[in-house]
Formats: sequence, structure tokens, C-alpha cells
Amino acid sequence: MSHIKEPVGGGIFEWVVTLLLTACAGLLTACAALTWIYLSAIRGDIENVVANNQIEIGRALLAVKEQQVLSNSKLDAVRNELHALNEKAAIAGRVTPPEKNGSP
Repeated sequence: MSHIKEPVGGGIFEWVVTLLLTACAGLLTACAALTWIYLSAIRGDIENVVANNQIEIGRALLAVKEQQVLSNSKLDAVRNELHALNEKAAIAGRVTPPEKNGSP
């Protein structure tokens, strides 16, 4: 049976690889933690922006509705005026002009 001799310093190589792998795992953990913190902060900012946008949209919709009510009231006034003019025109259409006396 042959015996394989472990080279001198083989234990050091294993320790170096283990340290490097541990350092990589630590860096990955730190990156994941930083990403989690960053995303949590961004989520809060995004929620604030969304809430502010919803408030602005609500105000804009309210202004549009107010403008629509004003426009509708103006249109109602124009419609009423046109209706009155149509009634006057109908009455005027029924009136016959007087005949001229002394025509040949």
C-alpha cells in the first residue's frame, strides 16, 4: 500500500482558503444587509411620494369638478336664454303683419 504524504504547508493553504471563503461570506452578508436597509429607506420615500401624489391628484380632481360645475351653470344659463329666444321667435312667427290700407 502506498502512502500519500501531505505536503508541508498544506494546512496553511486550507486555512487561507477558509479565511477567504469566510471573508466572502461576510461581505455577502454585509451587502445583503446594506441592500435591505437601503430598500427599506427607499420604500418609505416612495410611499411618501405616492401619498403626496394622491393628495395632489385629489386636489386637481376637485378643481376640475368645480370648473365643471361652473361650466355647467354657464351652459344652463345659455340654454335658458336660447329657450326664451326660441319662444319669442315662435310667437313672432305666428304674428301676421298688418295689411296696408290703400294698396292698389
